[in-house]
Amino acid sequence: MQRSPVEKPPFMLGDIKKAIPSHCFHRSVVKSFSYLVHDLAIAMCLLYFALVGIPALPIIPRLAAWPLYWATQGSILTGVWVIGHECGHHAFSDYLLLDNIVGFVLHSALLTPFFSWKYSHRRHHANTASMENDEVYVAKKKSMLPWYTPYLFGNPIGRVVYIILQLTLAWPLYLGFNLSGQPYPRFTCHYDPYSPLFNNHERIQVLISDAGILVVLFALYKLTAAFGFWWVVRIYGVPVLIVSALFVLITYLHHTHLALPHYDSREWDWLRGALATMDRDYGILNRVLHNVTDTHVLHHIFPSMPHYHAMEATKAMRSVLGEYYRFDSTPIIKATLREVKECIYVEPGEHNGVYWYNKRF
Repeated sequence: MQRSPVEKPPFMLGDIKKAIPSHCFHRSVVKSFSYLVHDLAIAMCLLYFALVGIPALPIIPRLAAWPLYWATQGSILTGVWVIGHECGHHAFSDYLLLDNIVGFVLHSALLTPFFSWKYSHRRHHANTASMENDEVYVAKKKSMLPWYTPYLFGNPIGRVVYIILQLTLAWPLYLGFNLSGQPYPRFTCHYDPYSPLFNNHERIQVLISDAGILVVLFALYKLTAAFGFWWVVRIYGVPVLIVSALFVLITYLHHTHLALPHYDSREWDWLRGALATMDRDYGILNRVLHNVTDTHVLHHIFPSMPHYHAMEATKAMRSVLGEYYRFDSTPIIKATLREVKECIYVEPGEHNGVYWYNKRF
């Protein structure tokens, strides 16, 4: 794919907004809740299938049914997580308190500290593609790579191991230890209200996030005591692991591509940073995940727009964005293997202050 333009675009934010029908910016409580109720209803049906249907099956079909339940329930719950993510962007309704309550409940239930991640994620949106200030998936220069990088990424087995570790451990390690995040001068953690991620006005909400996680962990402890550890793993643990794997993969592929630039302070500005992201095609999962997959460019430009208007708005704004809009239809498994192989570190390009991924060691 041809590299994205890095010159200042010939349009402004207002030009993009004018191209989008005004109703796309309208948030409806009824419509937003309809999507949430739809997802939760499917999740409850799947839970009933796991509790009642699967145990009644003969042994061989039962063994096949569990992976089917995990994959389906994990995908549906990722859609629920996406709605919680919209609440964090004030895209669920016109009422901030309602958005915070809904997002807090949904994300806590899926072991995501709502307010803590909301604040760090907001900084990511404010500094996308900035070498110095972006919060997550910060591109590394070659000099910053650890010594083992050629051994890990220089062969197919190492890259597969990296993908597995990324999809299983990256999310808890990011929350707990700021792995892959912007480096700070001291220990950084999403559960620490005095972490450098947060300011004085945000610390109480971080404690509330921690309390939500502790309540869910206590509920899981009681379920484990009543039904056993492996029962909780089968019913809840594996689907939640799939949730974290899916949004880690989605985020990684949105911001990792040879065609996407990264900027240092000499060139970075908010609009070019917001445009330095890639829409992807996940097939049927596009709909299941409320099109967070194939409307991510729009999401970075107008994060408070609800997902049910995002497809229409994306089509409308493409006429303004032109070659600044990026979409890659490469099948996701192939794209993942390719990006892990080719997007190792960044190096300066022809324009001072602009960096591109390079795959050469």
